[in-house]
Amino acid sequence: MLQRGLLILLIAVLLCGTAFLAVRLAGLLRSPQQESETQSADSAQSSSSGGLPYVPGSVGQTINAFAPMGADRRMYALPENGQVDLSYFNDATFVGDSITTGWDVYRSVTGLPNAHVVATIGGRPPVDGVLWKDSNTGGTYDPMQAIVATAPKKIYVMFGTNVLVSQGENIEDKFISDYGRFLDDLRSRIPDCEIYVQSILLPTAEGTAKKPGLSPDRITRVNDRLAVLAFEKGCHYLDIQSLLCRNGVLNPDIAQPDGIHIKPQAYVQWLDYLSKHTVYSATSTYLGGSPVAAAQ
Repeated sequence: MLQRGLLILLIAVLLCGTAFLAVRLAGLLRSPQQESETQSADSAQSSSSGGLPYVPGSVGQTINAFAPMGADRRMYALPENGQVDLSYFNDATFVGDSITTGWDVYRSVTGLPNAHVVATIGGRPPVDGVLWKDSNTGGTYDPMQAIVATAPKKIYVMFGTNVLVSQGENIEDKFISDYGRFLDDLRSRIPDCEIYVQSILLPTAEGTAKKPGLSPDRITRVNDRLAVLAFEKGCHYLDIQSLLCRNGVLNPDIAQPDGIHIKPQAYVQWLDYLSKHTVYSATSTYLGGSPVAAAQ
């Protein structure tokens, strides 16, 4: 019995030794390509779990460097990055609906005389060759050609209110689809332009009562989707909702009587927000100095 026990113990030791040698041999024989792939996977895992820190001046590089767990506009919104001088907007074009026309109507109030505005009452993302009405002449024009003609270096887009008043099926899906096609068209026509996608504003309770499709929950849900869309298209998302709708509806001091449009002073606040949320550029003039120099 003793001899049998020793024999079993010896066999077990031999088996363990053989397994150990097999593992070591497999590691030694692993190809350089497999080693490289393993290191790349480890590096990718480390990057995705740790994330990349925000560094002023690197917004263009970090915009697609993270993958949020869910669609929440606040996780995609462009952060504050210094404050540019208003000359930054001399080669900017604002595109949108009647809310965007305010940038033209209230030029003297905002102090933004040189920015271009391509907007129309009832506007929505211009796709499939749609024409817009010219309120001055009563005629029509191609909004895409009008945008290109301004030769913009930055484009600020806001659409959604006129689409979401409808409550039919697939309205939101079609809106996001059309918005994406519009952004693609912009990118193909003006490839070197910075495109800022701005959130839709939430009406007051009175505004929503008149237009039930513009409920805060629905608009917030669509804004989340717009943030993701901007991310996917390489654009920059601006969370204007957080500024002008702090309590889930338009701030009462800036809302027009219809509960949907905004007063002149709202554009002053809006412009201040825009001037502090831009993609860093070495050619821009910053109040108080460059944010990159300040961070060093």
